Amino acid sequence: MTVAHWSRLAIAALMVTGCGAAGPVASPIAPTTMASPASSSGTSASDVPACPNFVEVVETGPLPGDDGTEDGPLARAQQRLSGDIDAAVAYGAEHADEYASIRYENGPRVRIVIGFTAHVDEHCAALRELLEYPDEFEIILQPATEAHLDEIMHELVGLAGDRMRSVGRGAGVVHLALRADGESVAAEVLAAYGELVEITVGMLPYPDRFSGEPLCGPLIGPIAVDAPLVASATLDGDTVRSGRDFRGTITVRNVGADVFDFQSGPTQSAVVFRRGADAPSGFYTGGMDALGYGARLAPGESVELKVIGGTASCNPALGYALPPGEYEVTVPVVLLTMHENAPTEVSYVLSGRIPLTVVP
Repeated sequence: MTVAHWSRLAIAALMVTGCGAAGPVASPIAPTTMASPASSSGTSASDVPACPNFVEVVETGPLPGDDGTEDGPLARAQQRLSGDIDAAVAYGAEHADEYASIRYENGPRVRIVIGFTAHVDEHCAALRELLEYPDEFEIILQPATEAHLDEIMHELVGLAGDRMRSVGRGAGVVHLALRADGESVAAEVLAAYGELVEITVGMLPYPDRFSGEPLCGPLIGPIAVDAPLVASATLDGDTVRSGRDFRGTITVRNVGADVFDFQSGPTQSAVVFRRGADAPSGFYTGGMDALGYGARLAPGESVELKVIGGTASCNPALGYALPPGEYEVTVPVVLLTMHENAPTEVSYVLSGRIPLTVVP
């Protein structure tokens, strides 16, 4: 796992506004970046000969050369198809008993992917007549309708309770994220819904936590070594139960000779290490304030920000939650440098390490 991976995690968790996202996107479901199966029914193209748009496996990936700007190739390509997205969504609403999903896919070319549970050839023919770009969508067969997945989402909210981090409808499945101590809930969900719900416990997939890519890697970067800032963190307590979260505060002080334009977020996410280790072991996986925070710090001035941390394990060998033991915590304070019509630069100022004991 690269250093850039941890940077993306921090940005996603922070959710700071104005961070130079790739422009307005009409997709009801976020684009994916990994190959995904289109159907679990074994249907092949020979079963739908009237549909040149049918695929069994949707090839996915980033658009080559995209720079992430509002007028970049990805944003332009998606906006060109936005009218067809609207038309396809309306068509799906008229066929709710078989409509499953819709999304953009970005590579090797940008196109729309639409799912139905039955009569794929009929829906395909209708969409080819309806859409402005009939050769720029793919159609797939999926096991559950959008309406059925919405029902499952509502049921999961009651079933998961306070162990739920998030729930959302994906392409033919419901994605459920649980706190790191949510294994028992995950087992209930798997027994009730099977493959219709994709479950993450903490940072790892359930039921096979070893099936994902390795997540423990270098600490997030780049570190803002030239920033005239010193960060000092304190925790509300020195113990936390395995799988639970902890809180604290961090003070960021300008030790330079000039005013510093500090742009960040009101809450920072802590990282947990085994005592003396270089690679992190645990992270916070919940939501963060969807707000930005800015201050002009004169020499000697400081700001105090909230800290939240978690004990979700990034190492499958340790389990979904960090096992009891002695750990250390550091807080990477996010620094944002914003540019007009260009991606926001992200760097970090690290606090010193603080002892933390994880208990059963």
